[in-house]
Amino acid sequence: MASDSSKNRGFIVERVPSGIPGLDCMIGGGFVKNSTNLVRGGTGSGKTLMCLQYLYHGAITYDEPGIYLSFAESDSMVYQHGKLFNWDLEGLAARNRFAVIRYQPHEIVKIIDEGGGVIRDTVESMGAKRLVIDSLTAYEMIFENTYRANESVLSLLEILRKWNTTSLVTSESSISPKKDGRGRLGFLTDGILHLYFSRRGLHRERALEVIKMRDTVHSDEVRLFQLDRKGLQVQKRCVRVD
Repeated sequence: MASDSSKNRGFIVERVPSGIPGLDCMIGGGFVKNSTNLVRGGTGSGKTLMCLQYLYHGAITYDEPGIYLSFAESDSMVYQHGKLFNWDLEGLAARNRFAVIRYQPHEIVKIIDEGGGVIRDTVESMGAKRLVIDSLTAYEMIFENTYRANESVLSLLEILRKWNTTSLVTSESSISPKKDGRGRLGFLTDGILHLYFSRRGLHRERALEVIKMRDTVHSDEVRLFQLDRKGLQVQKRCVRVD
C-alpha cells in the first residue's frame, strides 16, 4: 500500500509518504491523503527539488503516478533537474508514471472554468495520485486585486480535491522563522511547510518548519536539511531561533 494510516483524534487518517527522509516523522507519517499543501520559501530554498522528489518517489517507491504542472519550466528542464540526482523522470514519463504539463498562468483561468480541461484528462488517463503546481506566485500575479486572486486560487484548489490527488503547491516568498508568515494562501491550503535559506556567519543553511498540517499533531521544531546527490534529507538537528 502506498498510503499509511494513523489514528488521530479518534478516527483513521490516511497518509501519503513524502519520499523525503526525515520529513514524515514531523507530519504524523506523511501528508494527509487528498490534501493540498503549500511549500513556501525564498529563491534557492529547495521548493522545486522537494516537489520533484515527492513525485519521483511516489512513482518509484509507492506506485503513485504524479504530474508536475509548471508555469515556467519546460519538460526538458525538469528532466535535467532530475538527472542531477539520478532520477530518471523522462523514463517515468515514457511509462506514463510521470508527466510535465506547462501552461502560461493566464491559461489556467480558462482551464478552471472548464473544470480542469487537459489537466483533468491527464490525471484520469494516467491514474495520477500526486500533483505539484509550481508556482502559485506566478499565477496570482495575473489578477488585478487580492480578492480575485484568492477567489481563483480557491477554485483551483477545490478542483484538485475533486481529483483525489495529494498535492503540493509552491509559493515564492522571503520568510523568517521569527514570524508566523501564514499569509493568505495559508488559509486556503490544508498544510504549510516553510523552507528557510538563511545566512549563518559566512555560510547559508537550509531549514524546514511545519507551520500547519490538518488532522495532524505535527512537529513544532525548525530542522536543518541538506541537499546531496540523493536529494533533500531532513536532519534531526534543530535550528535555534533567537
